[in-house]
Amino acid sequence: MGRVSSSTTRASRVKSRCEPRAMQPHFFRPRLRSQALAGAAVLLAAALSLAACGSEPAETRVRAQHPIAGGTLDLSHHNVFLLASHGGLCTATLIAPNLLLTARHCVSPGTGDDHVLCGDSVLGEPFPAAQFKATNDPQPNKGSIVFGATEVRVPGEGGDTCGYDIALVILSENVPTSVSTPAVPRIDRDVTPGEQYTAVGYGVNADGNASGRRMQLSGLSIACQPGSCGEGVESTEFRGETGICSGDSGGPALDAEGKVVGVVSRGGPDCSTPVYGTVTAWQDFIVQTATDAARIGGYDAPFWVTTRESDPPSQGGAGGAPEEAPRVGEGATCRSSGECQDGLVCFGSGTGVCRATCASTADCSSGQVCEDAGGASLCAAPGAGEEDGGGCSVSAASSHGGSLAAVLLGWFALVRRRSRRFRR
Repeated sequence: MGRVSSSTTRASRVKSRCEPRAMQPHFFRPRLRSQALAGAAVLLAAALSLAACGSEPAETRVRAQHPIAGGTLDLSHHNVFLLASHGGLCTATLIAPNLLLTARHCVSPGTGDDHVLCGDSVLGEPFPAAQFKATNDPQPNKGSIVFGATEVRVPGEGGDTCGYDIALVILSENVPTSVSTPAVPRIDRDVTPGEQYTAVGYGVNADGNASGRRMQLSGLSIACQPGSCGEGVESTEFRGETGICSGDSGGPALDAEGKVVGVVSRGGPDCSTPVYGTVTAWQDFIVQTATDAARIGGYDAPFWVTTRESDPPSQGGAGGAPEEAPRVGEGATCRSSGECQDGLVCFGSGTGVCRATCASTADCSSGQVCEDAGGASLCAAPGAGEEDGGGCSVSAASSHGGSLAAVLLGWFALVRRRSRRFRR
């Protein structure tokens, strides 16, 4: 663990023996990047077929791109963030108060091609940290808390997309525990075939439309463990089940205990056969950066940094922060959605109120109706939006928002326009 010994190989197109004809790769335009916007977050995907079908290799290139297709709106994983830059949007996981874990292709320029060829798709040096902003609002809007970045780190052992697609972003300030409690990276135990995991991320849906929301899909299974996945998947990677598309790049695979076991790198067409970078392969890199982040942030390093074990000691919190305070219920005051119970979001500017999300009035309690609130549908008393002045929105109410969040909304508008433009 912590030692990378991966020889990069040329990827293969996989001809499926369980299909009547050779599988043709389905290429996507990057969801979050236009030809005019040279930038970060080039979202990656590889045309891999299921191993169960049997395969025979033929040379190919695989594609650059990554939402949780078939998933549901996620209001519970407050440590999963949207990572935005001038070039696009990705997903990242907070693993310490000021440290995000994501994919390298989300923070570095590629070859300018939307496709990935293992051994030839080398990523450049990271973009300036000042370009990156992050929020954990499940439905980002102008009231969302936004955090800036001060440093971006990538592995020094190699720069190929295949096998080295991992990065760490040190934030310019610590994320308060009222906003998020960090996840624990499982740096001490590899995944095993058949192990269950949950995928979480921001992105497009299965139809290729940008959702602009954090989504989750649980009950997925690990297809193969690192070192046994075959050609096109390096020894620092494993393959998952399904559901990963544009926007989920850099997002986590979470085990049954909510620990991070993988980072989304690439996947097949139709949101299939995702490839994850495994965190165990990068134990030294993650531990060293987390140590530096703790010094920069002025807090004690997380337990997993000092013990190199993902199971906590008998006392103390996770991720270098105190135990998370109990979340409040519907109708209680809040400053961020992280303070509300699962299924609720913080509604309002300044001090808000925890409210339930809904698809229709039938989902709401007696005496409430389902109303649109800043792009989200929430349960409220009839006319409540008018009483609040009509200007409130679902938000993690904070002074961090302002103009940065306005820029974030502009990115989302661009994504939606280009998503429609590039659909085939």
